[in-house]
Amino acid sequence: MLLGLFILSGVLIKTSLLGLGWISIAIGLSGYLLCRWFDFNLDIKLIDKFRRLFITGAALHLLVYIGLITKLFLIDSLEDLPTFLISHLVFHHIISAAIAATLTFLAIRIYITATKINSSLSTGIKLTQQGFDDKCRRRKTG
Repeated sequence: MLLGLFILSGVLIKTSLLGLGWISIAIGLSGYLLCRWFDFNLDIKLIDKFRRLFITGAALHLLVYIGLITKLFLIDSLEDLPTFLISHLVFHHIISAAIAATLTFLAIRIYITATKINSSLSTGIKLTQQGFDDKCRRRKTG
């Protein structure tokens, strides 16, 4: 299931990079609810980090839309409309790229955490097996 959550986070990053705000909000909220309601066979740290990634994506896109609506109310006349459109396009692309970069760094941190958890689990199993083997050798020789 870890792969599925990484794929969903990759889709969220891609839609954020493309500037598809409402789709990114929907993917972020659905990913958050998916992590919250379904019982995955993953470490709780990973689930919390995926929740944070999905809710961060949705919240940042909502903040961009709040900023857009605020800018829209600051228009005084029709002469300000072309300036609003041009500034919105530039602002939209810069902020969408920043959101995608933030989500990418969060996904990389999740991947690093997952590899650390997997390596510690495999090392712990090997140490347990090695300890068991040592006990058996001591019993045979002692």
